[in-house]
Amino acid sequence: MPTAIQQAVEKEERPMPDERRAFVNALVDQMMQHERNPTRAMCHSIVRLIVRSHPKSFADISRRGEVVGDGCPSHLQQVKTRVEYKTRNNTLARRRRSREGRRNTGVAGESRLTRGPVDQYGCVRWCPADLPEGETEATLEDSKRDLRNIYSEEGMGGAERAEPLMVRTYVILRRYLNRMPAPAMLEVKEEWPFLFSQRGLFSHFGLLTDVNILQKLQEALGQRGQTILHFSQKLDNPKIREVLASYDPEGSEKAACILQLLMVYFKEPTEKLMLEVDVSFF
Repeated sequence: MPTAIQQAVEKEERPMPDERRAFVNALVDQMMQHERNPTRAMCHSIVRLIVRSHPKSFADISRRGEVVGDGCPSHLQQVKTRVEYKTRNNTLARRRRSREGRRNTGVAGESRLTRGPVDQYGCVRWCPADLPEGETEATLEDSKRDLRNIYSEEGMGGAERAEPLMVRTYVILRRYLNRMPAPAMLEVKEEWPFLFSQRGLFSHFGLLTDVNILQKLQEALGQRGQTILHFSQKLDNPKIREVLASYDPEGSEKAACILQLLMVYFKEPTEKLMLEVDVSFF
C-alpha cells in the first residue's frame, strides 16, 4: 500500500485523487499477479473488503454523510476501468465474449465481424481476433494495397469507393493501431490514409463501438435541441445572444446553431471547428 494511503487510513481521512489513483493502479497490479483478467465480481469482492475495513477513507458518502449503497460503486468503477485498460490487448478477454453470435457489418453478402463484450470505454471490437468470413491474412493485405492504390489515384476523393475495403480490413487495422509501441500519427496516415477521411472515420467508429455517430447526433439534436435553445435564451451572455440573433427558425440550420451555442457556452473557439463559407460565390 502506498505511503500516502497508509497515512490517510491511519488518520481516517480520504486520500487525495492522485493518491487514490496510485492505490488503484497498485491494487490492480497485485490482483493481476494472481488473475490475469479479473472479473467484475472478483473486483467487487476485493473493493468491498477494502471499503468495509476503511469506510472513512474509501466508502462513497453522500452530501448528508450517508453511505451510498454498499459504499463501493466509485472505487469499484475505478478498479474495473483500470483492469479493462490493462487487459485491452489480452486475448483472455475473449472468455467474456458476448454470445450474440455474428452480426452483419453491412448489406447481405458482405464480410462479418464478431461483436465482443462492451468494455468500460464503450468499445465492442477493440481487438478482434477472428478474420471476416471468407478472408485470409493474404486477402486482407491485398485489400490494404488496393486502398493505398485508390488513394494514390484519387486522394480523399476515393473515400466512398474505399469504404467497403476499410470495413473488410478492420481486423488488421485494429491490430496495427493497438500494437506496442503505438505507431506515430504520420505513419498511420501513410499506411491507412482513408482512416482520416470522414467516411472512413465514421465507418471505423461504427465498427469499434456499434454506434452510428451521425444518427446518434441527429437523434440527440432532435431530442435535446429545443431544450438547449430555451436554456440559452435565459442566459445573460452577449456571445450567446449574438448566436441566437442570427438564428432564423425558418431558414437557418438548427443543428449548426445548437453546436455554436454549446461551443460558446463552454468557451470553445467556434472558428476552429466550423468552416463558414459564403455560398453565393459557388
